[in-house]
Amino acid sequence: MSSIGARAAAAAVILWMAAGISACGENGKQGASAPRPVVQGVEVLVVRPVPRETTAEALGTVRARTTASVAPQVTGRLTGVAVSEGSSVAAGALLATIDDTTVRAQLASAEGAVVEAEAAREEADRAISQAEAGKVLAEKTFERFRKLLEGKVVTPQEFDEVEARRTVAVKELERAQQKRAQVTAKIAQARGQADAAKAMLAWTRVTAPFAGVIVEKRADAGSMAIPGVPLFVLEDPRGHRIEAAVSETYLPFLRKGTPVQVVLDADPGKPFSAVVTEVVPTIDPSSRTFTVKADLPAGRARSGQSGKVRFDAGKGTVLAVPKRAITRAGGSDGVFTVGARDNVARLSMITLGAEFDDRVEVLSGIEDGARVAVSSIDKLSDGAQVEVRR
Repeated sequence: MSSIGARAAAAAVILWMAAGISACGENGKQGASAPRPVVQGVEVLVVRPVPRETTAEALGTVRARTTASVAPQVTGRLTGVAVSEGSSVAAGALLATIDDTTVRAQLASAEGAVVEAEAAREEADRAISQAEAGKVLAEKTFERFRKLLEGKVVTPQEFDEVEARRTVAVKELERAQQKRAQVTAKIAQARGQADAAKAMLAWTRVTAPFAGVIVEKRADAGSMAIPGVPLFVLEDPRGHRIEAAVSETYLPFLRKGTPVQVVLDADPGKPFSAVVTEVVPTIDPSSRTFTVKADLPAGRARSGQSGKVRFDAGKGTVLAVPKRAITRAGGSDGVFTVGARDNVARLSMITLGAEFDDRVEVLSGIEDGARVAVSSIDKLSDGAQVEVRR
């Protein structure tokens, strides 16, 4: 009995498997014969190049319009630094101090020389007064003796002695005047040295040339200050500009006053308008570019930010499709192209460019002459049969 039961169970399993295979065969026949979905009344547009104003862009860097590298004018060791990076300073604010011991000694020596020279000038003035009085007396004596000689009251020898004294008095006055001129020159020289020492003393205090923010501090107290070597970089945060390196091809399109669009990499979704304020016409021979500068609105950027400058670059032709033809698939942009022979819709992924009017530039993904569906996009799927609207 157990053997009969086992054979019956095996036969039931075989019949079940046969029934399953038969059912699968029927389903396969039904799937093979299922027709493609037909989307009716689809409007199709043949894509052709269209004229439009082309746009070019160049990479740039934001910089402050007013920047100064603050360097010392005298050599010496820094005795103090009063600011740090990020400090806001007023015009004339103290930034650093330099050891002024030597300069003060030079100033004291120059001022002493001025006092000595002025005393010498007073002495020269007294000598001139005496020489002038002696000359006056000699002139009067000479005139009297000349008349006496004419009356033969005095001898020629006596007259010659008076004349000689007059000549000596004139020479003494000339020497006194020359001495005063020399002393006056020494006073001017000493005062010049004193003024130079005062200027050097003032230079031992490094100050801000204008109000701004310290963006770089390159030395600390104890460092050696050398004329011409910057200690700080100061910039005025109230105004910035973007400086872009533009290909020499676009030199005819950019000049002072040309409107441009600026896109900062930190905020690419918010482009803003600007105007070219300076064009450097010299071409860099290594990069074949020239520099364009455009002032930015206050508060829109910080020094060092990167961005792009976009500008009109003349007319050209581009492939473009209506905005309504674009669909999103898998996070990318695409359009449905329709075959000219089979009217089958196929999803083509594309790369979009700039928008203009009601169309969007297509950079890649389709070619000239492609037939693109522009209606019933939500009903289409890849491989769907299309009935094109006539």
